[in-house]
Amino acid sequence: MLEPVKIDPRTFLREHCTLPSLPGVVNELQRVIQSGNVDTNKVAELISSEPALLAQALKIVNSAYYGLPREIGDVRFAIAFLGLNEIYRMVLSLSVINSLAINREADLDDFWSHSFYAALCTKYVANQYEPQLPPEELWSAAILHDIGKLVYLKFFPEHYKALKDFSKEQGCLFSEAESHFSMPSSAFLGTLLCDHWRLPEKIRNACEFHSLSDLSAVEENSSSAHFRRMICLGNLLAIVSTDDLSGANKQEVSTKVQTALNITEADFLTMMGDIYELRIEVERFMGQFH
Repeated sequence: MLEPVKIDPRTFLREHCTLPSLPGVVNELQRVIQSGNVDTNKVAELISSEPALLAQALKIVNSAYYGLPREIGDVRFAIAFLGLNEIYRMVLSLSVINSLAINREADLDDFWSHSFYAALCTKYVANQYEPQLPPEELWSAAILHDIGKLVYLKFFPEHYKALKDFSKEQGCLFSEAESHFSMPSSAFLGTLLCDHWRLPEKIRNACEFHSLSDLSAVEENSSSAHFRRMICLGNLLAIVSTDDLSGANKQEVSTKVQTALNITEADFLTMMGDIYELRIEVERFMGQFH
């Protein structure tokens, strides 16, 4: 029998379950951006001082998400192609995941696979229905939308395993498993982490609003409604295109996605053909990422 998970937002991540600060390179990059005095060579030097971070960043720069015309092997060229703000968000996202120091390789692989797939799906659906949204903010938000699960995995690994096993056995969403066991939602844990590390509001929004229930609850008149909807849809499309859900749950998610986009079933099936093709890019990305 699992012990109840009781969390006091005022002390969690500060007293009993503690985390280190984000790496200095994150704060230094933010300082450089805010100063307005940008030296590309200095920025490249900062990122290069963390070899593992540099390697991860270059793999993402060369991934299908960006679709650059040629392979980039120098972070200075990456800055020139993508801009400093985008590189900063990439470094921030990678630093958040790395600082959680998850040692379970298989679970971390699952996280990366789903998160990158969700990012590709978010970009795809945003290009189709909300092309005015900034792609760089979508990427960091989509990649980090599920970090609450990593908080579970780090501090409550047995609970995480029970939730994951139940989801697989029942073919249901992870959020349904959390409700079944009356456990704190990973969305809630993600927002606590965002507050702890003072992550950007768009990333906090993605952590808080990315489930099926959130899709129908998005307020139309909210300034962030379009952004939240795309994050929800990207996440749900990545989930529904796998074999993890039961037939009934897959149909429910598919129907609600169609309703949210106001498209026909034929249009949805055409879109899913493109979404399935993105899985090839995910497999390629995971093959080079590790």
